[in-house]
Amino acid sequence: MKVVVIGGNAAGMSFAAKCKRNCPDHEVIVIERRDYISFGGCGLPYFAGGLFDDTSRMISRTPEQAIQSGLDIRLETEVVALDRAGKTVKVRVQGEEAVIDYDRLLICTGARPIVPDFGDYDPTNVFTLTSLEDGLALKAALQKPEIQRVCIIGGGYIGMEMFDAAFELGKQVTVIEREERILSRQFSVELIEVVEQGVREAGGDLRTCCTVSGIKDHQNGYVIETCSGDIEADLVILSLGFRPNTELFDLPKLANGALLVDKFGATEDASVYAVGDCAIVHHLSLEQPVFLPLATTANKQARMMADHLAGKETVLEGFLGSSCLKVLDYELACTGVNELLASEHNLPVKTSVIRDKNQTDYYPGQEDIAIKLVYQPDTKVLLGGEIISKKGAIGRVNVLAAAITAGMTTTQLGYLDLCYAPPFARTWDALNVAGNVAR
Repeated sequence: MKVVVIGGNAAGMSFAAKCKRNCPDHEVIVIERRDYISFGGCGLPYFAGGLFDDTSRMISRTPEQAIQSGLDIRLETEVVALDRAGKTVKVRVQGEEAVIDYDRLLICTGARPIVPDFGDYDPTNVFTLTSLEDGLALKAALQKPEIQRVCIIGGGYIGMEMFDAAFELGKQVTVIEREERILSRQFSVELIEVVEQGVREAGGDLRTCCTVSGIKDHQNGYVIETCSGDIEADLVILSLGFRPNTELFDLPKLANGALLVDKFGATEDASVYAVGDCAIVHHLSLEQPVFLPLATTANKQARMMADHLAGKETVLEGFLGSSCLKVLDYELACTGVNELLASEHNLPVKTSVIRDKNQTDYYPGQEDIAIKLVYQPDTKVLLGGEIISKKGAIGRVNVLAAAITAGMTTTQLGYLDLCYAPPFARTWDALNVAGNVAR
């Protein structure tokens, strides 16, 4: 069988490597438009912020290593057309076109940053952050002494990770967010307000409920025109979300362009699959297709699809969108459904919020911890959760993800036999307390 993979990063290479291991006789061709593969873009904010300098640490596998494992890697090759009837893709290499046939095709084209039309300005110091090239350029700019005022448009994950990075470099950082709070799609106001307060107290300039109408060149920098006045900056970072790279493919999609696939990753064409940031996944709590552009979901689904192609009975029931980030000293983590997502999908839910401590008070390092649970009103089955603390948020959300996947109730969470020792928890862990309050 001849398998062609469009896209050689997280999803594409996870699939290709597993496919070749499962079926050594398969011909597996990976088409990648850049000159590298297996790039982990999640490290970009930390690279740009100076936590490390070696870009190879973000590349898990070189083209040479992939070729040695039996894969056919086509670098600097762009797919320009798909002929599903003829089972071929047309590619462009160094200005010349060629055709590659396939038995099975996997689309892993990812997503690109949304860049609104903010007018005519010099793009030299206006950045998005997706590719290795983006990271190199942004890192170089942030190291220049004349770059002191950084304006980040968009207070989502990348925006706040870059706030953290630029702030640690000693920059004056402004974050502009059109919603009433940062990270509004992941965290509720009851929990996120402590982080916003921390950002402002540390000296960050946080502008919520603020929209941008334009960017103009000004002296050696920029003026960002907003509904609450002009903001001057030396460097601008655009972090306004992503749009799937799927324009080439005449296949059913969500409104944002994410390709519709079944539980095995197949599109309506049984010979064409899609995975990663260009496709939907099945949400375990919602039981509906959603767009979750996360490296974790992409890698897991790609591996499952390779097993499926090999005839192995591996089925992923769905994903929860479990995710986390660091802002200043805070750990923020969430999983499953929140109130916003439930409302958008007409799912009735109940919620509860507790504010507790992460550990005993007599052991040094006790911190506040806030937990919000989302659950079914009648059955009390867990559907989602958010946790924010300076210590212990991430591990507890991982427990919540397991509890939701297992179909546990808030009552069961309240009595779950969790670890206890004074440096890590109290005899009734904060998760137990949250479960008992949510009865």
